[in-house]
Amino acid sequence: MIPVTLGLSGAAGFLAGKLFGDRKLSANAILRLVINDFKKEGPITGSWIDYQARPFQRFAVRTQAYQGGITRQEDDRLTTYRFLADAYTGSILEMKRVPNA
Repeated sequence: MIPVTLGLSGAAGFLAGKLFGDRKLSANAILRLVINDFKKEGPITGSWIDYQARPFQRFAVRTQAYQGGITRQEDDRLTTYRFLADAYTGSILEMKRVPNA
């Protein structure tokens, strides 16, 4: 459910940011946005984000993105998600569930 919700809102935010915004958000602000979205479905146990934005391109759209991760309890197991978020809008560009070891 989270990847679908984040995907739809992420796409809309990404396009709006490209049309109207040109100022980078801080890595901490973006991490707070992602944490708040995850908290809607339950508590999280950990999170991280790289403070250095890196170039990201999907098709003809170019931007800067922060890489980060969230860990939470799912079905009595720790589950980790990695994400890339647009540095200008905070929109999720990619979200992947990391397989349990």
